[in-house]
Amino acid sequence: MADNPAYDDVIQAASGLADLQTITANEPRFVPTIMADKTTAFNVVTAILSALVCKERGGGGQAIEVPMFETLVDYVMVEHLYGACFEPPIAQMGYERLLNTGRRPYATKDGYLCVLPYTDANWQTLFKVSGRDDLVDDPRFADLATRVKFSQEIYDLLGDIVATRNTAEWEEALEGSNIPTMAVNTKEMLLDNEQLNASGFWHHVEHPTEGNLRLTDPPIRFSKTPSTICTLPPLLGEQSRELLAEAGYSAAEIDELLAAKVTKQA
Repeated sequence: MADNPAYDDVIQAASGLADLQTITANEPRFVPTIMADKTTAFNVVTAILSALVCKERGGGGQAIEVPMFETLVDYVMVEHLYGACFEPPIAQMGYERLLNTGRRPYATKDGYLCVLPYTDANWQTLFKVSGRDDLVDDPRFADLATRVKFSQEIYDLLGDIVATRNTAEWEEALEGSNIPTMAVNTKEMLLDNEQLNASGFWHHVEHPTEGNLRLTDPPIRFSKTPSTICTLPPLLGEQSRELLAEAGYSAAEIDELLAAKVTKQA
């Protein structure tokens, strides 16, 4: 497949990622973000850093290949190979808890909430906080093994429970309970999110031609070498001379390339 064009949608389809959406959408769908491109890019960074460590330890340089198709198949199959990890398979393919139509953000009275009781203690606490003491001793929900068997029932039940209160009431009731809980944010809500504002995630910068821009802060933090925005998105050709010089071209050679319109400068 080396000569085939590879774009994000194509790889989502080929890797099985699009087909996973059939569970909730009744047909294959693309994840509405460039999942394949970004996931492969992260693997490229990991591969380069690993190769640099190898080189620094005396292993020499080497070629790196990070194919998009195999990268996304690996991404999907980490959990969904499931029973087919064994030969012959000992169970079906697909991680049951994830491939469940009931697994979703649940509607509250005024919004949506992600509630993820995971441990036995989480579930017991949720039943008590929600006033459903009748479920505390229900054998279907006693431990992880039985909850997996009755995953459809328990997720449907969780949806019914969450629907009884509004989002703020649930957040207050579950605060300090150690039950993972987050309200569903829209794209617009993230622009004025309390956590993102506190961490300085959003930056406003003045671009020489594009005006005021909102940019994201690098999410990775280093204790000794703090990361931040060092340069603005460059104009077309703004860094041509700089990059060509770094690549070893002389000033005269760069002038020749500019004159021949092989490249340009801002």
